[in-house]
Order: sequence, then C-alpha cells, then structure tokens
Amino acid sequence: MGRAHPPAVDEHGPDSSVLVVSPALDAFETVEHVDEVRSDGETGPVTGENVGGAPATSNHQHSDQPLVIVSRAHTAESLLEAWRSTIGDFPRALGIISIGELTRSVAAGAGTVELPQAHIRTVGAEDVTGVGIAIGEMLSQYDDDQTPILWFESLTPMVEHKGLEMTFRFLHVTLEQISRSEAVAYVHVDASELDDQTVTTLGHLFDDVVELEA
Repeated sequence: MGRAHPPAVDEHGPDSSVLVVSPALDAFETVEHVDEVRSDGETGPVTGENVGGAPATSNHQHSDQPLVIVSRAHTAESLLEAWRSTIGDFPRALGIISIGELTRSVAAGAGTVELPQAHIRTVGAEDVTGVGIAIGEMLSQYDDDQTPILWFESLTPMVEHKGLEMTFRFLHVTLEQISRSEAVAYVHVDASELDDQTVTTLGHLFDDVVELEA
C-alpha cells in the first residue's frame, strides 16, 4: 500500500496529495508529525530518520510554508497546547479548521477567531460542505508563490458518520481545491477503524498512500 514511511514535503511538489494510514493519533502525535512534514526535507517525517536511513538531528530547519491543520479529532486549544509544549515556536502562518468544536465565538455567531499563534475557524460537525469551503478559503489567503501544507486529522469520523460515498465526493471536490491552491495535502485515516477495501477506495483519489508505523 505504498511506502513504509511518509515522504518528506519536498518529495511531493505543489498540487499533490498523500493519504496517511495509521492508528489514531493523539494531539501530541499529530503536531509532531505535522512538524516533521514541514521540515526542510532532509528528515524523513514521523520516523525521525534521514532519507538515507541515518538518525536525524533535532536542529533541522523548518520552511516558512503556510500550515493549515484541519481537525475533528482534537480541539484547536489542544493542538495549540500540544504544539507549544512539544515543538515550541509556532509557524509564521498557521491556520486551524476545527470541526465540531463549540466555542464562545461560535455561540456568539462568529466562525473565526484570531489569536497571536493562529487563525482559527470553526465548522459544524455535520456541515461537510462547510468544511470544504473553509479549506478553500483558508488556502486562498496565501500568496501564489507560497506552497501551503495541509494536514487533515482525521477523515475517519466523516466516513463513519456520512458514509464512504459522501466522503469520496467530499474528497474529490476538496482535493481539486487543494490542487488549485498549489498546496501539499496529507489526509490521515485511522487504519484500525476502517476496512482495507474502504482505505483502498479512498486511496484512488490521492497521488500516494503511505503507512505510519504504529
């Protein structure tokens, strides 16, 4: 089902997509993997190994590429706290699309929150179309000469609650938006919750399918 280790960002140019298959990731594991894929490409993401297999050092340089995290599994607050305690410095341009998170701003009728660390947008858990719109709008704010990195954590709840057919249609449209934005997309699914046939069907929409080590 593809390579044993996820590729470095520079192995996939703009307008590319990767389906990442692994067990569920907690907030700390999520930000660690996201931090690795935004490294300079010298370090193999997730495994902490160089492309040649040698152990990686901890002082690798990070790109200034904009970063967008789409998450139903974790709240924006938990992702920011995990990033602060695990990684430290926040990316220069960080956006979080939080699916199903109820915040005071949403209760007051606003769907966006601006923090020093990140631009946060909330979308209802049942609003599949709204998730796609939020992704497109957030990616469109970046300059044409930038290559945004998008991490979707996780697609599994959508498959479980909306079904494979709707999820497939959502991906088809959303990946086209990502392509037009010249972004690199990593979409995670929980391998322990989906059967092999479902993962294979979803994988047809992506440029690559990779598995994270448990």
